[in-house]
Amino acid sequence: MNNVYCTKKKEKNKHLTKEMYEKIESEYNHWIAAKDINSKKTIFMKQLASSIGTTLSNLYEIIKDGLITVRDYEYRERIEFNANTAWNKRTKKSVESNASKRKSAKDFIQLVIKEFRSDYNINSIDEIINDFKLNRTDEIENMTTICTATFYNYVEDGKIDGFDKHELPMKCNRKSKNERKEGKTEPKGTSIEKRPFQPNDRDEFGNWEGDTIVGSRTIPNSGAVFTLVERKTRFQITIKCKDRKSLTIYKAVKKIKNKYPELKDYKLSDIFKSITFDNGVEFSKWKDIEKYLKTKCYFAHPYSSYERGSNENGNKLLRLFLPKGCNINDYTDEYVMNINELINTKIRKILNYKSSLELFNLELAKLTQI
Repeated sequence: MNNVYCTKKKEKNKHLTKEMYEKIESEYNHWIAAKDINSKKTIFMKQLASSIGTTLSNLYEIIKDGLITVRDYEYRERIEFNANTAWNKRTKKSVESNASKRKSAKDFIQLVIKEFRSDYNINSIDEIINDFKLNRTDEIENMTTICTATFYNYVEDGKIDGFDKHELPMKCNRKSKNERKEGKTEPKGTSIEKRPFQPNDRDEFGNWEGDTIVGSRTIPNSGAVFTLVERKTRFQITIKCKDRKSLTIYKAVKKIKNKYPELKDYKLSDIFKSITFDNGVEFSKWKDIEKYLKTKCYFAHPYSSYERGSNENGNKLLRLFLPKGCNINDYTDEYVMNINELINTKIRKILNYKSSLELFNLELAKLTQI
C-alpha cells in the first residue's frame, strides 16, 4: 500500500526550545536597539532563522506572536520581542493553567502592588517579591505566593484587575558598543587602563566610582551633587554642593567623614583604595583628592560612561528625585541625604536581594577584624 499521502504535516515549531526563543529575544531586541542601518532586516532575519534552525516565515510568525509594548523610565514607549509571550502562545501552554492559583495568590499580589505603588518606592516588582520571600516571611505567612515571571505574565495578559503593564517602567535602551563615540582626548589623569583590576572584578572592597549630577544648565547657580559608589557593595555617598567647581568637589571630599560619621573610626585609605572618575573638569584637583584620602584616582575614557556603570546606575536613581533641569539648590541637604539612604536601603537583585547598606556594614566590620 502506498503511504505517500498519509504523511503528517511537519510542525515547524515543534523542535524549538525555550532557550531558542530566548536567543531570538536577545538577538532581535539587540538589533532593534542598535538600529544598524548597514544590516537590512531581511538579511538579519535569514541569519537568525538559520542559526536556530527554522524557516524565515516561521521566525516572522514567532516574532509577531511575541511583540509587546514596554516603557522606559521616562515613559517612552517602544516595541520589543518577549520570549515568554511568544512561547506561551505558540506552544499553547497557558500561563494560567491553574486558574485557582491566581485567585489563591490574590492577597499576595495585592500586597506586592501596594508596596510597589507606595511613596518613595524605588524597588522593582522582582525585588519586592523576593524581599517578601527571603527577608519578610512573617508578613506573608499563610499566603499563596507567585514568582516574578508569573506576576509579569498575569500583567501582560491583563489578569490583574486595576494594574496596567504601563506601570512597569523598563530599563532604558542602551547604546551598543558600535554607537559609542571614540574619545578624541586623553584622560585628565591616570588612565583606567592602568587600574590593577578588570572592569568585571568586584571581589575587593574599597574601589569606588565618582561623578557629579548637575541642576539646570540654564539656571545660574543651580547646584550639583557629588556622588561616589563602592563597586562591590554598590553603597553610595552623596554630598550636595553649591556648584561643581574643582575646589568645591575637593571640599566635598573632605566632608565625607562629617556627612557619614559611621566612617570616623576607620582609616580612609582602607575604605578608599581607588576611585575612578569621568573626565569632568570638576575633578581637576584629583592629586589633592589622592593625597587627602591616601588613595589612587583613575579616569575613564572620554564618552565611556559604561566604564563606571555602578555610578551611572546610582545617578539614575537620584534623578528620580532630582530630575534634570531642576535647581538642586532648592533642595535641602537633609532631603538629598534622605534620598541617598533610600537608595542604599533598596533591595537589589544583583546583590542577592540584600541592600547596599547591609553589605557595606559587613565590609566595615571586617576592617575591625584586621
